Amino acid sequence: MNFGGFHIDIDVITIPLIAALIGWGTNYIAVKMIFRPLRPRRFFFFTLHGLIPRRQRELAEKIGATIEANFVSHKDVEKVLNSGDMQSEVAKMIDEQVDKFLNQQLGTIPMIGMFLQGPLIDEIKGRLVKQLQGSVPELLDRLMTKLEQDLSFRDIVREKVEAFDLRKLEDIIYDISARELRAIEYLGGVLGFLVGLIQVAIVSWAHR
Repeated sequence: MNFGGFHIDIDVITIPLIAALIGWGTNYIAVKMIFRPLRPRRFFFFTLHGLIPRRQRELAEKIGATIEANFVSHKDVEKVLNSGDMQSEVAKMIDEQVDKFLNQQLGTIPMIGMFLQGPLIDEIKGRLVKQLQGSVPELLDRLMTKLEQDLSFRDIVREKVEAFDLRKLEDIIYDISARELRAIEYLGGVLGFLVGLIQVAIVSWAHR
């Protein structure tokens, strides 16, 4: 090929371009195979299955274990239950419920309503509230024990991840990482082009 008196071997152009196309294509396929195909597909003697779909159960187990070990645990729940704000809120709820019970429920019974008036009802309310509020720490401890027996953050996360729609997860990841994933594809093309140039240089040097 001649350009203005200069002779350029066609291989000098085609080899790097073909290598760039191959590099881009392989990276494009690799990115797509993070999720695709969603279900196993057999081709002759091998089976194609996306990385995430194939490892979804294993990933779910690892994510559940990691979250329970490093992010949220029963100790975190216990800390919230034993906090001053929580105990104050429980005490407030007890006071409101006792007052509601005495005024709305017992007040509807005429015989009892005749006696439960003024200081007497206040005394009864005070004793009930004090007794119930005093049992709050014990109730919270029993609740925490029950939660530790029946509530597993690891299992909850694992089940949620296993049941999560992979198409939705794929859309989320591509929406967040679209620029980075395209960069990986383009990088494959650039590296392929450079490899092609190196190959042309080696061949040219060998034929001198």
